[in-house]
Amino acid sequence: MGKKSNGDPNLIRKGLTRGKREELKKLVDELLQKCSYSVTSQSKDLEIYSESWTLLEKIYEMEKSLERPTVKRSDALPPFLEWMTNHDVKMGPVELVELPLYGCCVRATKQVSTGELLFSIPQKLMLSNETADSSTIGHFINNDPILSQMPNVALAFHVLNELYDPKSFWKPYLDALPSSYDTVMYFTPDEITELKGSPAFDDALRMCRNIARQYSYFYSLLQKNVDPALSNLRANFTYNDYRWAVSTVMTRQNLIPSQEEISGNDKDQLPPVNALIPLWDFCNHQDGQFSTDFQLESRRTVCQAGRDFGPGEQVFIFYGTRTCAEQFIHNGFVDINNAHDALTLKVGLSKSDPLAGQRATLLCKLRILSDEKISGPIAFQLKAGPQPVDGKLLAFLRLFCMTKDSLDRWLQSDNASNLMHEECGIETEVDDKSWSFLKARCQLLLQLYPTTKEADLKMLEEDLSSHRRMCVLLRLAEKRILLSAIECAAQRIKK
Repeated sequence: MGKKSNGDPNLIRKGLTRGKREELKKLVDELLQKCSYSVTSQSKDLEIYSESWTLLEKIYEMEKSLERPTVKRSDALPPFLEWMTNHDVKMGPVELVELPLYGCCVRATKQVSTGELLFSIPQKLMLSNETADSSTIGHFINNDPILSQMPNVALAFHVLNELYDPKSFWKPYLDALPSSYDTVMYFTPDEITELKGSPAFDDALRMCRNIARQYSYFYSLLQKNVDPALSNLRANFTYNDYRWAVSTVMTRQNLIPSQEEISGNDKDQLPPVNALIPLWDFCNHQDGQFSTDFQLESRRTVCQAGRDFGPGEQVFIFYGTRTCAEQFIHNGFVDINNAHDALTLKVGLSKSDPLAGQRATLLCKLRILSDEKISGPIAFQLKAGPQPVDGKLLAFLRLFCMTKDSLDRWLQSDNASNLMHEECGIETEVDDKSWSFLKARCQLLLQLYPTTKEADLKMLEEDLSSHRRMCVLLRLAEKRILLSAIECAAQRIKK
């Protein structure tokens, strides 16, 4: 896995004439300018994204001649399995298969019991920020202002550099990865609009804008840089490949201890590093419990079965406690039965409120705010399930609706934390106002969606594209939380 030759330092972008290269440069410059703006409104953001998408389609067509030959996943799996076997990967009673809707995934070959070994993978097979640092482009990564500060982007660049090297140590693994993903960078403007009303709408637009801007920045940087170590990247770098690499990292990365930490040097100071773990990342997600650990002594990631699996059953692992919106943005799927789902609710104090200062002081006392300065809305989480309101949100709603006398009393109280509990002895009038405020806010948020819950359920019966289905599932999950919060608030209003 040491440093490798990256090819002819005089290599130019293959397949493009000088005129085409100049035309492409103009499009990329226009894209960079288009994506380098301050967001003024959601409608303006969508308008800019639609215009950027048009530019990206032109760029994609021009860069088609640079497309790398792809390997069918079914053809790539045998070399990948051989590569893992040759490098000491230990597999339990599981196999890699391609299944409809799921793609390439892991399946049990016989009965698998909870806690039984699924696989054990040595660290030497993992692509990480550390292998990026030791690669031929390590110097470039460590000196670029974006790559040096964004480990996930640096890892994506490392993946691309290995992808373009036919002699890469990781070639069998990279060939076995999906050729595209369901992350938002692959959504058309029409598909993105299905998110209207959802807090994820802004996040999705921001993600697409950032990736397009990064592509434009790196394209221009690579074309100006004459470093021979960058010759493969300079000759082959395309938007389609960049969004693929970013999606690969975003959907598959995990944190592992650094090599230095393993050897005991500055153990308490070194943060974990981002890594891609071959084979482990072929497992799909299912709600459950963590069953993966990194063994420091052996320098291996060990994954055990989180539950029993029958012969021929797909083997799932638990990715972690992400909301449906986070799954949508970062993983490219939505688990409608996500027990850890939550919806971000942003509420804040008004600077024109004469009691805003006292309310902020009480929020600091409750450790809901860290600074008494009123700087904008506070993000709370409405939870999925019958108890959507947590203690911090409940306390905020109460103090938001308090009179001056009530505020003074709770500011002087040694038991202000009781505001986070339903039974805290607060005035009925204040409590009713709190729940009424929450109910009205949730009803308002519900009205922002262009469709109803019933309409979404009906849409799921139709033959939707995977992207539109994901959007509908996300809308449905969020509406369930809002409706649950409205019902919860209605039940607690005593008047």
